Amino acid sequence: MIPRRTLRKPNRSKTCSAKSTEIHLAFRPPYDWQTIIRFYMSHPIPGVERVTGDSFERVFRVGNTIGFLQVQVMVDEPQLKLRIVTADPKIFVEVVRRVRKMFDLDSDPILIANCFAQVPLLSKLCDRFPGLRLPRGWDPFETAICSILGQLVSAEQRSNLVGQIVRGYGDEITHPVSGETTCLFPGPEVLAKSDLSEVRTTVARKEAIRDFSRRVLAGAISLSEAQDPTAFRKALLETRGLGPWSAEYISLRAIDDADAFPKTDLILKRALELHPDLDLELIRPWRSYAAIYLWKEFAHTLSKRKKEKRT
Repeated sequence: MIPRRTLRKPNRSKTCSAKSTEIHLAFRPPYDWQTIIRFYMSHPIPGVERVTGDSFERVFRVGNTIGFLQVQVMVDEPQLKLRIVTADPKIFVEVVRRVRKMFDLDSDPILIANCFAQVPLLSKLCDRFPGLRLPRGWDPFETAICSILGQLVSAEQRSNLVGQIVRGYGDEITHPVSGETTCLFPGPEVLAKSDLSEVRTTVARKEAIRDFSRRVLAGAISLSEAQDPTAFRKALLETRGLGPWSAEYISLRAIDDADAFPKTDLILKRALELHPDLDLELIRPWRSYAAIYLWKEFAHTLSKRKKEKRT
């Protein structure tokens, strides 16, 4: 394993040359901003992202260009406001594409609601929670690594582990807005070779991260959105330490797969037990949206029951 100190390559951006641009991104209402922003608040990438109730911010690198973005909802307008700070406007198209995917702005909630009308439970949940969206990641590689680190741990533990991998192995940059030193998320070429000694997780999980990174570099796992999701999940299952939950969840969040359904997830498994007549085959290819609605409904119910049992 190469020493940790050789992994950190300073990549200083010139803050003085960065310019701020505002772009408005339209979507089809209804749109549940509060639920999607709460998801990002509970799944942060420390040092890379900053999330509040009304704003999502992060630093990023596209090619060799460092940048900063901020996303906010616009009051009384079916649009999100995207602020981009970078020295190279040529990356705007790619930034907009990624943000639209992250916040699921191209989804058609009416189409999905009409499909869910065939299933009474899902139809009821659509009426109760109009406009839920699929929160996805900025980058499929970092999304997958964060998912691996988040297996079978609390939200707080996940955040700590993700912060450790960023601080320990991410390239240091100068923040385009604040001028402070911060880090980017490390890429596969770094994690494939590291012993991950800075990350306080299990040996098996470290090996899963290394094996996933090696397979991405070798081309055994493609992170392109333009691929067969079934083949993608099969490739994930061939990675050490990744099981059915990981394959479905990473497919749901990392690539443009609207039909992934991690049925072994604790909450989804409980929801299916409570509703054995729930026929998800009727709503294909929108099962990922069913997962979002079931999580929204039953996460609260299950947590409430756990509190009642404790008392």
